[in-house]
Amino acid sequence: MWTITLRDLQYRARQFAIAVAGAALVFALTLVLTGISSGFRHEADRTVDLVGADAWVVPKGVRGPFTAQTSLPASLSKQVARGKSVQEAHPFVKVGQMAQLPGGESEQINLHGHRIGSLGPPSWRADRARAGRGEVIVDKRLEAEAGETITIAAKEFRVRGVVEDQTYFAGIPIVWMDLADAQQVAFEGRRLASVILTQGTPKKLPDGYSASDRGEIRRDLLEPLQGAMTVIDNLRILMWIVAAVIIGAVVYLSALERVRDFAVLKAVGGSSRDLVVSLATEAVVASLAAAALAAGVAQLLKPIFPLPVTIETSAYFVLPLIAVIVGILASLAALRRAVAVDPAVAFAG
Repeated sequence: MWTITLRDLQYRARQFAIAVAGAALVFALTLVLTGISSGFRHEADRTVDLVGADAWVVPKGVRGPFTAQTSLPASLSKQVARGKSVQEAHPFVKVGQMAQLPGGESEQINLHGHRIGSLGPPSWRADRARAGRGEVIVDKRLEAEAGETITIAAKEFRVRGVVEDQTYFAGIPIVWMDLADAQQVAFEGRRLASVILTQGTPKKLPDGYSASDRGEIRRDLLEPLQGAMTVIDNLRILMWIVAAVIIGAVVYLSALERVRDFAVLKAVGGSSRDLVVSLATEAVVASLAAAALAAGVAQLLKPIFPLPVTIETSAYFVLPLIAVIVGILASLAALRRAVAVDPAVAFAG
């Protein structure tokens, strides 16, 4: 039976090659969609880690600093810092803005303002003590180079450095600047903050304020993307179905062409189980070949998408398992057709 299966794969190599290519493209797109969904989560985790705070103090009733534009007195950090469980407390400005690039293009940014050297800094390098007003560090997605000047809220800032993998809200780059500069941009120079960051979790806060931990902040970051993530998950399911249909169609056509062969095999004592194994094997082989090809195609497709795509290693290990399931499901129609073949067909004229 295995020899017959191998010969059939060789005989219909062109048909199966087309099925593998089509399914591989579908699998690759599924991997990319998985990577986009993972990219959203990676952005949230990375942002929380970059800021490095144990707790985020916001006005009571506010879900979180990323889904609401909040403001509170920057001086609140001094009151919070007096708590026995708090080692540090610093004001932090977070606001969405537009940045005008040297070429005249405008890009949306996530502006972060903090006290350089305290919670929330990116790499200001060893000479961070000399980092001052009017300087910013940007993510490379902003497409601004070190030494260039960008304009935010009619104020010019020199790009001090360029970093990678510092985005959220589906690829919107972070721009880091000094707290005073951010207050000038966001609050017209008033000494306000969007949130108070703490090292150590405060046990008691002034009336009207509450603290969110890292998990709550992560959920707040992902909240605006929940709809997109649901759509992506639904599309992934549809992609698996499409792949099963592609492979199933080829295997079913193969079964139709082999009706007389099945009848002969049954007439000479072949069991239905052997036929089932043969067809299922063909479908699984096609699916696994498509999965292997998809891993490479996905890497070629990643740069096409403007969103961060993070295909985790686990996705490559899970893909073959799903491919096997897809192959078995794809062969069901052909299996029914093979099992139903009457051995008498072998003796028909």
